[in-house]
Amino acid sequence: MENKISRLKLLIHGQECDYSGNYKISDLMSKLSDLATINAKEIAIWNEEIAKKYTFVLTKETIILKRPIKSEELINLYTRASGYKRIQFSRNYWVEDENKEEIATIYSLWTLIDIQKRRIIKPDKAGIKMPEIISYPYALDNFHEIKDNLELSLVMERTVLYSDIDINQHFNNSRYIEWVFDAMPIDFFKNHYFKEMSVIFKKEMTPNNKARIYRFIDNDYVKIVFKSSDDSIVYFEFGGYIGTMDY
Repeated sequence: MENKISRLKLLIHGQECDYSGNYKISDLMSKLSDLATINAKEIAIWNEEIAKKYTFVLTKETIILKRPIKSEELINLYTRASGYKRIQFSRNYWVEDENKEEIATIYSLWTLIDIQKRRIIKPDKAGIKMPEIISYPYALDNFHEIKDNLELSLVMERTVLYSDIDINQHFNNSRYIEWVFDAMPIDFFKNHYFKEMSVIFKKEMTPNNKARIYRFIDNDYVKIVFKSSDDSIVYFEFGGYIGTMDY
């Protein structure tokens, strides 16, 4: 089966937005995940039986926003599987407004894991036959690396609790982004947004894990890193370029 396109039409509601009326990136990531599941079912690489033993896990993602998505805006999300190599799968998304103008483009990398063993597994070992992947041009066709060698400062510590955990019993991807935005000065979002974001999920966080959250920020760029309580493990990294809102 060909790597067909799947679409999700959304009307953005106020409760999904921040205090500036901008659609929360955590909500966007959650909807992108839902759309990926829809597409996986449509191209026959996912079903309820497979889901009992295995799950696709997001490892890296880059999001480029031309502008913030606003409350009461009607948007369309699109996705298509764009490639795979042994244990790594790539997926592209794009977001358009009701006039078919592109608002955002997204590139993501995934792996398949055994839920019980928490280990990466090849698709053929899970009984998954990958579709024919036809190459298409995308506005974003690779992951944008996060800057290194920046001076980070500790800003807070948090513990993974009930509301952070999803059905696969690990820290939900959208919650990582909520923690990132919580680590920013609250006034930042009055006039600014992230016009480009890259995330790396390095090591799984589980219930009751304690994380130390470090941050670098200047006029152009933000980096946020989650580490274990003794700093020996890096769980997650975020890098974002700052954009100014055009009211």
